[in-house]
Amino acid sequence: MSSITHRIRPELQFSPARSGRGVYYIVEDSLKHRFWKIGLLEYEICTLLDGKRSIQSVASILANRSKLGVRAGVEQIVATGMWLLRIGIVESLGTDPTADHGEPPKPEAAKAKPSRMFDPSFFRIPVFSPESVDRYARGLTWLISVPCMVIAAILWLVAGLMAFQNREELALLGRKLFVPGSQWWLLIAWFVLKAVHEAGHAIANTSVGAKSNGAGIGMMFFAPSPFVDVTSLWTVPNRWSRMLVSAAGMLFEITLAALAVICACTIESSSIKFLCFTIASLGTFTTIAFNGNPLMRYDGYYILVDWIDRPNLWQDASHSMKAYFSTWFSKVHSSHSWSTTLLIYGICCWVSRILMLITMGWGIWLTWDGVGLAVVAFFAVLWFLVPQISRFKVASDSLRSLSLRDLLTWVSPFKAARCLGVVSMVTLSAFLPSPIQIYWPAIVEYVDPSEVRTSVAGFVAEVLVHDGQGVQAGDEILRLKNPDLELECLAAQSQLKASEEKCVVLRAQRKHSELQAEEALKESFSVTANILLAKVSALHLKSPRDGVLIARMSRNLLGSFVPEGQSIGMVVDPTEIEINASIPQYAWETVAHQVDSPVSIAMSNGDHWTGKIRKTLPRTSDVLESPSLAGLYGGPITVVQSTSPNGEPQLKTESPRLQTRIELNKSAPKSSLLSMAKFHAPPPPGAHCSIKLEMHTEAIWETGYRWIKAGLQTQFAQAQ
Repeated sequence: MSSITHRIRPELQFSPARSGRGVYYIVEDSLKHRFWKIGLLEYEICTLLDGKRSIQSVASILANRSKLGVRAGVEQIVATGMWLLRIGIVESLGTDPTADHGEPPKPEAAKAKPSRMFDPSFFRIPVFSPESVDRYARGLTWLISVPCMVIAAILWLVAGLMAFQNREELALLGRKLFVPGSQWWLLIAWFVLKAVHEAGHAIANTSVGAKSNGAGIGMMFFAPSPFVDVTSLWTVPNRWSRMLVSAAGMLFEITLAALAVICACTIESSSIKFLCFTIASLGTFTTIAFNGNPLMRYDGYYILVDWIDRPNLWQDASHSMKAYFSTWFSKVHSSHSWSTTLLIYGICCWVSRILMLITMGWGIWLTWDGVGLAVVAFFAVLWFLVPQISRFKVASDSLRSLSLRDLLTWVSPFKAARCLGVVSMVTLSAFLPSPIQIYWPAIVEYVDPSEVRTSVAGFVAEVLVHDGQGVQAGDEILRLKNPDLELECLAAQSQLKASEEKCVVLRAQRKHSELQAEEALKESFSVTANILLAKVSALHLKSPRDGVLIARMSRNLLGSFVPEGQSIGMVVDPTEIEINASIPQYAWETVAHQVDSPVSIAMSNGDHWTGKIRKTLPRTSDVLESPSLAGLYGGPITVVQSTSPNGEPQLKTESPRLQTRIELNKSAPKSSLLSMAKFHAPPPPGAHCSIKLEMHTEAIWETGYRWIKAGLQTQFAQAQ
């Protein structure tokens, strides 16, 4: 069987460097202006790849002659050599002349190179030359100084204090971050933040004496993102300088986020305020979760690598994982060595990547609906299915040369039993409770509020009860003035009095026919006068019940004109509140027969209350009764604006929904910061929350099925 030979690319230059752990090497690509940092094992592999040997033959030599090779083993040496081939330090040539050739090499073998499918989610397009980046960065190196860092720290402190003081206002803005239509604001904020982030890397890189290798724009995880190539940073011998450059992007990003918080708390414009809040949110949470995460190969990882002085931490952790888990699925133990620390780090890295991919896919799906589902499916195939197909193709090509006996030996009962065990564990885990249970949006409301409406129009002459004050049934709330109505009422009373006097005269004169006609007219005047008297009496608006008046605009009503039927507010019992949940129509069978069933209530401030279902209205409606839950106002329910048959504006949901009333248990909230307090105030009316049936738990497979079904329904609905 023939094998491909390999060699080091001739345009590469190797420079030794020293650190606390020993010697490492900087590899420079003079044509493409790229740099790599490699260890001693990689360097020994490179010295033996002279174009006459393959990676496999070099692995055999090092495993027998080199101390590092003996410690690493053949498998790790081969894996390291393939990594050098993949990143471009090593290139493939013809076949190995020392191998046993069955036939002459084909001409195409000399040009064989590893090929990768183009990934549209991550690519880069150079725009600025290295000279341009260094020239612009050199004029801003004063930003990497002690005075500027002190100013930045002060900005962080001021922004933190202002965010704490305006936390309620910022929390309201936070509800609008992931509603329909906000994705464009997120893209703008992302691009601005990443531009500042990369500028920080370039400025710090120039300040420590390294040269940038150009800049441009690319696509990083489905979002446009600028980039600056600072791989020449490996040539800087001081690791603290390298750590400063790695952290500079995050420092610049957090400083911009602090400025955005200050602007969001001081600027009146709603659009600029929301953009600043978006920049502040992404500049803090994404920086910590992604750039500062040492489990992913971003800034935090390179800071950790320089701090512990281990340049190949990622590869070593991967080898440790393979060495450990190979003992689970094979009777032959791997020759790789592994340590507990590297194994734990590798597992954490793997879990972090899986969680990141799931979170990204979920976010794209929710934001872009059917299009998002198609994008997620495409990249799932590109990242997971295509590599497996390629590996299976290579394995099938090698298995064709095996006899049936060899094939049965290769597929041993031991391997089959372990694979069956893994499949069984995965299948059984699908029936475990899903970590993402169903939560339905809800809002806190008063129980049976009595609305106060005007029955006649008029100008507000006097406000007797203001918002938050207690009233009793029959108490006057406000007085209206309507001069036209009062004059009309006086005129009707005068007509009635005149008709009564005329009836007395006609009765005395015994004019019966005329008296009968006048009495009928008097009765008509009496009805009109009574109606007008009732309207004049209604100018004194009274409370329909005992309770507290809720009228937010009561102090601004004096002197204003109030039309007939205008709502002034409502009278409620402040101690009686309930949860009004908006349930999708498909959940009718789940909640219809669950009266008095326990419910978990998650408030927007982090408190968790409990309650029970009081009733579910059997009537479904596509008109949203609580406008604050609408996506147009920052709520979780997607709506469209429409007009009612009466010509009034209304908000309609995509599909009919049910209304479920939930009685709140008057006990301390669970897992609350107020758990040690003596008094626990109930959640305020109007607060957003979400509910979950405690007796209904969804399995993992049910969650997946529900997501796929909802995504397909949304996609087909948009297509129609």
